[in-house]
Amino acid sequence: MATATKLTLPQHHPLSLSLAACASTVAQGDSDSWSSSAPGLAEILIDPITASPYAVKQWRCLVGGPGLGADEDVAWGGEPRRPVCVRVLGVEMSHPGIDDLGCVVDSSFWAAVLEDKITLESIEKHLRVLLASEPATADGSKPSDLTKQKVDTISRFRTLHPENPILAPTAILQTSHCHPKIHAFLDNPQSASLDFISSPSPGVYTFELFPEEFCEQLVNIIDAFEETTLPRRRPNTMNNYGLVLTEIGLEAYATSLLEKVIAPLSARLWPEEIFSTSLDAHHTFCVEYRAEELGKGDRNLDMHHDASEVTLNVCLGRGEFSASGLRFCGEFGRADHRQSKLQLQHSLGRAVLHLGRHRHGADDIASGERVNLIVWARSSAFRAAAAYGHVPPDGYPKIPESGEVHQVCLSKANDADYESRIKGDTEMATPAKRKYTPFNAPPKTCTKF
Repeated sequence: MATATKLTLPQHHPLSLSLAACASTVAQGDSDSWSSSAPGLAEILIDPITASPYAVKQWRCLVGGPGLGADEDVAWGGEPRRPVCVRVLGVEMSHPGIDDLGCVVDSSFWAAVLEDKITLESIEKHLRVLLASEPATADGSKPSDLTKQKVDTISRFRTLHPENPILAPTAILQTSHCHPKIHAFLDNPQSASLDFISSPSPGVYTFELFPEEFCEQLVNIIDAFEETTLPRRRPNTMNNYGLVLTEIGLEAYATSLLEKVIAPLSARLWPEEIFSTSLDAHHTFCVEYRAEELGKGDRNLDMHHDASEVTLNVCLGRGEFSASGLRFCGEFGRADHRQSKLQLQHSLGRAVLHLGRHRHGADDIASGERVNLIVWARSSAFRAAAAYGHVPPDGYPKIPESGEVHQVCLSKANDADYESRIKGDTEMATPAKRKYTPFNAPPKTCTKF
């Protein structure tokens, strides 16, 4: 496996720079479908295509970065890597040839593009072909139906709340939404002091993010959606309550939160991490915990690591609550992975920032209700490079587990030796089989509750 120490980003990728320069030149002329938003990043707008199953909205596409790589390396048995990354933006997109990050991985698309000269004209032409027909699936389902449902859900919810700026398609994080302690950082994220941040344990950072009144605004949006009969997805395979917030109209706002807070903070807090300067995608949701006396609801969350490079967790509250702390153990791949490091108590508006591979879980909530905003921040460049063996995956190479295993760090769902460890039979306990796959991954289907 390669041991690269940094990723090739769009601004350093020759083909991406050439395509972006072309888009910039054309944008100065008569065309309004191409533009360049940054060095090495070209944008293509795909208007609704007549009779296409995906003709429900205009699709914004980004072209730039090495994508799945720049050569024919198939070290891990994958297909030849694509010469440039092509991403279709929009959480609504559901297509078997487009992955969870929006990257186009369809083999027929790339065969056609590679047969032509690699130009924006060729990429746009074959994107239109890709979106003009209904892709076949093994079970006979139509992915475009899920796309239409998501677009319709967001549109209908926005119609119910037309004056709410946070739900707008162009919503951005405003300084007024944030705690005064972080204002200086928002104004100068590259060099402002980080004295508003504390680190109660290595790799775990906390800071005041939202004032109480803004937390209430976000909770009101969540409650308003829950009161509708609109389709919704629960956020992942471990939480039974909560919402995927990007699928109710908050994608633009969450993207702004990523760009203004999570990405610049990650670059400064984890400069040694290969992905820390390339966070460009996210899965944003809320989770809800409710004490037993209040009826149905999640009480706690089993130990896990996240399907993210970096995770932001913000307590939005909902009245009074007690207990329900956030417990951290070690990082995946380290010898102390299952040793307790910290029990952190949530407070209204306060954010916790940590690496996705940092094992953690939520203790039982004793009373009241608690809502938390979660952003799983991801790097498309890192994930592509890791998938094809050009950089080690997150948490690798693994260091063999050593030392005492703490019971509070055991995971019933994810540790093969859970039962024997709980019983105290350490001689019979087998090492935990911890392949690095996201235990807390978002579900693939949309269900109506």
